[in-house]
Amino acid sequence: MKGFTYLSTALLASLPALAIPTESTLQKKAAPSNVGYLAVTWKTADNSVYFALSDNDDALDFKPINGDKPIVKPTLGTKAVRDTSIIVGQGDNAGKYYILGTDLNIATTSWAASTRTGSRGIFVWESTDLVTWTNERLVTVEDKTAGMAWAPDAFWDASKRKYFVHWAAQLYAEDDTGHTGAPTLNTSMRYAYTSDFKTFTAPKTYVSLGDAPVIDMSLLQDGNALKRFYVTGGGPVEQTSTNGLFGDWTTVDGAIADSDGFEAPYAFWDNVDIHRAYLLCDKVGSGAGIHAWTSSNGHADSFAVDNTHNLAFMRHLSVLSVNQKQFDALSAF
Repeated sequence: MKGFTYLSTALLASLPALAIPTESTLQKKAAPSNVGYLAVTWKTADNSVYFALSDNDDALDFKPINGDKPIVKPTLGTKAVRDTSIIVGQGDNAGKYYILGTDLNIATTSWAASTRTGSRGIFVWESTDLVTWTNERLVTVEDKTAGMAWAPDAFWDASKRKYFVHWAAQLYAEDDTGHTGAPTLNTSMRYAYTSDFKTFTAPKTYVSLGDAPVIDMSLLQDGNALKRFYVTGGGPVEQTSTNGLFGDWTTVDGAIADSDGFEAPYAFWDNVDIHRAYLLCDKVGSGAGIHAWTSSNGHADSFAVDNTHNLAFMRHLSVLSVNQKQFDALSAF
């Protein structure tokens, strides 16, 4: 999504806290049998879903699969998907995987228009083997006062046995049906719960910073702590909570070096080295595409720029740790 105005560290530290589930789909270390990583991404050329793989020898050495052709092509809504996220099935949906994405074709609109009259739905596909993706749907998650629903992501809230789904939206007055006036809520993080990615609870505001917008949030479990990454402008922000999402949050100053102009921060742990984490961010404007950072202090802090991998062929993405069977099946595309 588009870049935004810089927000001070003092204001960031004063953000309202949010509640953490007792367990998450994000683990600090993957199962010992996992051998690689699946990146689920998209391309501006055709606004479709693409896959790339890397193995444990070099987690950031992602290579396109399927001959660098799309895995999934959207057929609903704007027929264009971006900001893809892969979710592991939990509870009654164990054994399933879900891809979520933004319904937006920027070639047929503008950034200003898309925040006022954009899609209020999110794309969903599902699979049991990561190879065949079916049941495409465009599910409305926002009410009529919202201008859009951007960059959906989710994690499993074990206390509710439901997925906590979040996205960015801007709201307008109920009597402003054309969304022509000033927003009543600037771009903020919104959320709802679902058990099946078909039916969602009524949306609520999750993180709002007044005049400063918030987009592109992701979460990473770090032992008993939780990391959250999002963008307000001036590069991604990292915060840590040791007492839950509704507890206290501390901004990690200088955690992401040389990150101005980047959005869509997504962190994941190394399969083998429990001290190593990676952060992938999407550069906007000139030189667009994914760039990487690495942290080896065991707490996903102090990310250093990686200059050895060219990942610009991917955009706003998410990463899934995969086992040998999954890796082999994906490699055979």
